[in-house]
Amino acid sequence: MSPISVNWLRAYQQLQRLSQLLAQAQDAAALQSCIKLTFELNTELQQLATQQLGAAMAQLAILPADLALAPSRALKSWVLLTLWSKLKHWPAARRDAIAVSALLAGCSDEAHKIPAALRLAAKLKKLHIGGLTTNLLAGCYHTTQKRRPWQVHHDSPLLTLALQLGQQLQQSEQLGKALDQIVVELILHSTDETVLAELNQLVQLGPALFYCGRLALDSVGRHWLIFQRDAHDCLALQYWPEQQRFATEGHRLAVTELQLLAPARLLPQHWLDRIQIQALPNRAIPTPKDLLEHSLLQKLDYQDLDAQVRLLEKQPILVQYLLDNASNSNRKQTLVNRIRHALAIFGQNQLPLAVAHAELMQYLQLQANSQHPFLSALQEVFKQSLLLLGHFLPQPINSQQAGVIAACCSAPLWHHPSLNAVPVSRSTAQCWLLPELAQQYLLEPVRSQRLSAALLQHYQLPLWAEAVLQQYRPAELPHTNTREHYGLVLRLCWQLTFSLYLYPVSQTVTATLLQRVTPVLQLPPQTLAEWQQQLVTLAEPVCPLD
Repeated sequence: MSPISVNWLRAYQQLQRLSQLLAQAQDAAALQSCIKLTFELNTELQQLATQQLGAAMAQLAILPADLALAPSRALKSWVLLTLWSKLKHWPAARRDAIAVSALLAGCSDEAHKIPAALRLAAKLKKLHIGGLTTNLLAGCYHTTQKRRPWQVHHDSPLLTLALQLGQQLQQSEQLGKALDQIVVELILHSTDETVLAELNQLVQLGPALFYCGRLALDSVGRHWLIFQRDAHDCLALQYWPEQQRFATEGHRLAVTELQLLAPARLLPQHWLDRIQIQALPNRAIPTPKDLLEHSLLQKLDYQDLDAQVRLLEKQPILVQYLLDNASNSNRKQTLVNRIRHALAIFGQNQLPLAVAHAELMQYLQLQANSQHPFLSALQEVFKQSLLLLGHFLPQPINSQQAGVIAACCSAPLWHHPSLNAVPVSRSTAQCWLLPELAQQYLLEPVRSQRLSAALLQHYQLPLWAEAVLQQYRPAELPHTNTREHYGLVLRLCWQLTFSLYLYPVSQTVTATLLQRVTPVLQLPPQTLAEWQQQLVTLAEPVCPLD
């Protein structure tokens, strides 16, 4: 038996063991042990998928022999989530969190009217253990709970879909259903746009997704196992079901000559080694170091317009951000769809700032943070507050400068260690939790302020880089130096931004700060309510729920 087959047999045994332990676990120690085992199992499975993704994908098409129903379904849900994670280019932490939750929920006993995920979540909540895993499980089946998607963890609806598909793929120990049939039925009958979007992304992997590992019958009654699917034909191994035996030599067959069979119980043998699929594109999550090292800013300084266009066109995401910026920046607000036109709108003076903003936006998008919509909305309000208050600086800032400063100052929030675990709707007794956590993180001198300062310095805004490090330090009012002056502007802009998101609990703090710094920054003598109304008019703040 091949090493790949042996590894999958070992994984089956671990899944079976996890299912048995979950059935017996009642106290905190036992459940913690199950969670620890699940993380270890997920690590092993991820290594198997990395080694040969086709073998993992084939688990969707078979009913693993000697594996009970619950862990078999769990494995299918895990494979689907692993594929989605790769297609979405999720960071490992986000991928592992949802994968572990699927294994735990799937391996739990389903013989109950309440879904296993919700029963397990209730048990973990009662014992105050599980952390992010508990949140993910508790958000499953939100329609059953009569909750909206934004009231649960961002990834819980996808986890629910994977668990439901796992159950449909194997309805009993002896009965399975092909994935292509399930997907077609859902696409034809589902009215849930989120489900349809997820399925449309998954089918990008076809036809390998639907054919690899499938059994088929030819015109003379011979059985074949398909291990590779091309445009018009496939490669297959002959199979003798009575003996559970496979041929070692593959044959090329026309797809039209084969009749696909329902999933059958199979042992992992040498056929797993033969499953071949096209490698999925692997996009690494960029680090701040990557951003600075691969910046195009310095290269643009020494290029003429034609060379600048050629250089930028190699970065399609970057180009799209530049086109969006140019469309919003021209006086007539007309749509700009050519990069050369965009560069003409910016001019050579504003081009470095426009490229800097596009690089930062691309970097933040590629972080694949589940809170990206919320953080982007928060960043936009902060940008508008910079434009509002920056108008009263000795050298007023323009829109391009405000965009870069806002992106640099908010970038650390995409690296916040806890935001991914918080549903959008979560609140404390006093206020909305997401903006409260974000505001606290901005006070971090090492993890937050230094990153912002490094980015601002790189993008040639040294005065604002110094201001970031100064913004929360005591200043000798009313006598401030330039660095302290700009630091006060940043602090007031952030406070004014959060006064909208944390209304009304932050009103007193914001009003006190405004009163102290108004004469120093030479601001008009307006009330906090008047400043807030101006900011609302400029920013039109929203809370994205998807």
